[in-house]
Amino acid sequence: MDFILLLSLGMWMIRESAPEVSLIGLPGTARLAENSKAGTVTYSFQVALSPGASLASGYPRILNSDPLTNTFTVSMINTNKAQVTVTGTTNLDFETSPNSFVLQILAVDSTKDMALQRLTVILTDVNEPPVFLDEESVLYVLEKSPPGQIYRPTVSDPENQPVTFTLTPSNTEFRIDVGSGFLTTTKQFNYLTDPRSYAFKLTVSDGNNSVSRTLVINIVNRNDDKPQFLNTITDFTVSEELSPGFIVTNITAVVPDDSFYIIYSIGTNNYLAIHRYTGLVTIAKRMDRDLAPLREDPIITVTVTATSSPSGPPSNTITLTNTITLTITVTDINDNPPICSPDAQRVAVSETEKPGALITTVTCTDNDVETAFREFLFTGLSCLGCANRFALEPTGSNQIVLKGNLDLEDPSNLLDGNEYSLLAVAEDKDEPNLKGSAYIYVTVTPVNEFPPVFSSPSYFYRISELLGRGTVIGSVKATDRDLPATGVRYSLISGGGTGGLSNIFSLDPKLGSLALLTRPDYETTQIYSLVIRAQDGDPISPLIATTTVTINITEANDEPPLCGPNQTHLIVPKDLRTGSNIQGFIVTCSDRDSPPASFIYSISGASNLNNHFVFSPSSGTNVTRLFLKEPFDYESGLDRVWHYSLTVLVSDGNLRSAGSEPRGLTQTGTVVINILVVDPDLTTVTTTTIPRVTYITITENTYSIDNWYIWFVIALGTMLLLGLLSYLLYHLCGKLYKALKHSDCSCCKPRPREDKEVLIPEPTPPKREILMEVIKINTVFDGEEVDPVTGRVYEYNSKSGARRWKDGTTVSEFVPMIQPESSSMVIPHGHSAQSQARSGRASTGQSKMRSEGVGRATEDRRSPWSSQSRQTSGQSARSARFALSEGGVKLDMVPMTTRGRLNMSEV
Repeated sequence: MDFILLLSLGMWMIRESAPEVSLIGLPGTARLAENSKAGTVTYSFQVALSPGASLASGYPRILNSDPLTNTFTVSMINTNKAQVTVTGTTNLDFETSPNSFVLQILAVDSTKDMALQRLTVILTDVNEPPVFLDEESVLYVLEKSPPGQIYRPTVSDPENQPVTFTLTPSNTEFRIDVGSGFLTTTKQFNYLTDPRSYAFKLTVSDGNNSVSRTLVINIVNRNDDKPQFLNTITDFTVSEELSPGFIVTNITAVVPDDSFYIIYSIGTNNYLAIHRYTGLVTIAKRMDRDLAPLREDPIITVTVTATSSPSGPPSNTITLTNTITLTITVTDINDNPPICSPDAQRVAVSETEKPGALITTVTCTDNDVETAFREFLFTGLSCLGCANRFALEPTGSNQIVLKGNLDLEDPSNLLDGNEYSLLAVAEDKDEPNLKGSAYIYVTVTPVNEFPPVFSSPSYFYRISELLGRGTVIGSVKATDRDLPATGVRYSLISGGGTGGLSNIFSLDPKLGSLALLTRPDYETTQIYSLVIRAQDGDPISPLIATTTVTINITEANDEPPLCGPNQTHLIVPKDLRTGSNIQGFIVTCSDRDSPPASFIYSISGASNLNNHFVFSPSSGTNVTRLFLKEPFDYESGLDRVWHYSLTVLVSDGNLRSAGSEPRGLTQTGTVVINILVVDPDLTTVTTTTIPRVTYITITENTYSIDNWYIWFVIALGTMLLLGLLSYLLYHLCGKLYKALKHSDCSCCKPRPREDKEVLIPEPTPPKREILMEVIKINTVFDGEEVDPVTGRVYEYNSKSGARRWKDGTTVSEFVPMIQPESSSMVIPHGHSAQSQARSGRASTGQSKMRSEGVGRATEDRRSPWSSQSRQTSGQSARSARFALSEGGVKLDMVPMTTRGRLNMSEV
């Protein structure tokens, strides 16, 4: 029946992860005082059932106990409270009984759900009163006996506490030793003259409890008849563990005179006692054959003494005694079960352990003396949820081997704390087949077998460069097949750096989410290839996996145009012809994320009163010029402003050539131009430098005269090094000469002279030829425009801004012009008409000279000595001062410093 219940319990624990029946308060521990009576409540607990369920009949009950006992029972007080009580079938004596009991309490409800818990009952010691071991209540003192000891009570204290003795009422003829209990007489009694009987109360106390009994002392007359024993058998055999009081034999002695009776006594020993009057020899103390001294010597030899006394009180005759020797042999019984040491052990086994491996060895011993009683076999190995993964091999041995696999990733394995609880049972071969057991807790240690696996071998994300800090781009996900799970942590290995920053991405180490630390810049880096590592949580030998995350940065219009020159001061005569390029002023723009074709030029209306000024081209190029659109009219009062501060707005939103749709918002740059309108007949103004064109020629792998200092430094260093080596060589030769001059060379043999003639000349190494290949990349011109001044058509490159006339004249790459430091224009009064005519002629000459300047620029660019030529022309450049007078135009040359070629058409 117990096996069926255990089997049902195992099936239920496998089927259900959490029982519906629970014993609240268990497992628990209870303390019970020894000698508790039947019905004493030992422990109470609650029984919790699922809704609608009830306890099955006969439950809860005690399924098993260690040691086996029927001392306890469990019963229900009400519907949900149970208690464990004492049955009273055995005496719970702390000194003779086991001091602890382990009870397995099983509860089963109407739905067949069950719960099994343990209750440990610990027996506590109670201070009990001393116990008289003898039955002496009547003593006899032979008359005329010398004073001395007549009686010593045999008393035992269960707690082995020291006891004290008292005798009441007090009497001078008798004295008792308080510590030992020896009762002695203080005189010789006379049967005829002294009282023949004395009654006392003998009290024994251990300090806390006391016990008393009545002691009668009779004075007897002397006896001179020697007792004779009737027993013929004196050798006896008894088995161990017999209860105290068991009768071994009956000693009988007689005297010729029937008026005398016999008093029996037995020699000092630890196990036997004799009745004083009947001669019954009984077991007084438990005899254990398996413990010393009986284990070494099982034979007990005692002497029984028979003393004759007159019937009733002894006579006054001399007491006569006789003795007989008894030999008792104690035999062994099979009373010890196998004891396993240790009775509980823990074994750690790797989850990769192969079937057939030895898990552990259970060691048990039997304390019985006889060889037949010491033999036992291992008859069982039980385990809940093991599914035959462990076995005893060979059968009956103490070796536990692995039969199945312990792979934690196998879903059929028990995964309850990674631990299996095994119970090995050892059973005696001989009756009554006593059993011992040992618990083996097998802990399965996980092994890091599998590296993390990413959900995808690679990840791809596309983000705009407009996204800011903290934006989550996406995430990576890796899983680990190992159980129990240790978690996966992510780290960014490489690939996130750009523009001097080591990393612009952040990776959440737990979630694997990827976010921005700062805004990406398409113009710096367009594609990021990140290497991300996933590492499992094994603290000893973690495994890793890597994946690649490709992030494409999509271009957005986030950079404003950068234009120059800025804050330029220009002077315009009020009678300047419309369509004229104002002092040759040119605005050059660049944009990191927009082509030149996307630029749109406009002048803020508030600063461009009466729309006098306009830029041409107004869009589609990165270079534009400032022209006079409407003439000034100060005479009629239409114009009153002489100082203009033009705010030039340059946007990159020209959809005509920038693309189908704008990328982000349109960005705008600004340039401020300060223009002063002057009357040539009335005004003398000092202006800032007019913008000039600077042509830059880039040369590679060619010598430049500008780098003379490099060769000078090299030559100077070489000379210094040679001088230092010569100095050191001079001093070294001087010291060597002095050493050889004072040395004794008589012991030295002359060395043969070496032949200086070279028999086989060494071949000279071949000269290395250096071949240099220069590849010229032609500029692609992908746009056309009409020059508003000359009306000629020119081509331009939308990326670099390079231009050329369509008729084949090549214009070098345009850069912002550098203006001369200063110039002065003096216009006398009263010559406005003449000045206007000269201005028109100057404008025509200006266009012609500009064309010539362009041609010269082309020639300079093609010539290898263009840099030197421009330097020479730059050193001879001069600034011009014009003076308009009645006699005509006077040109005075004044020295000035400029960078680049002087273009006289712009004066």
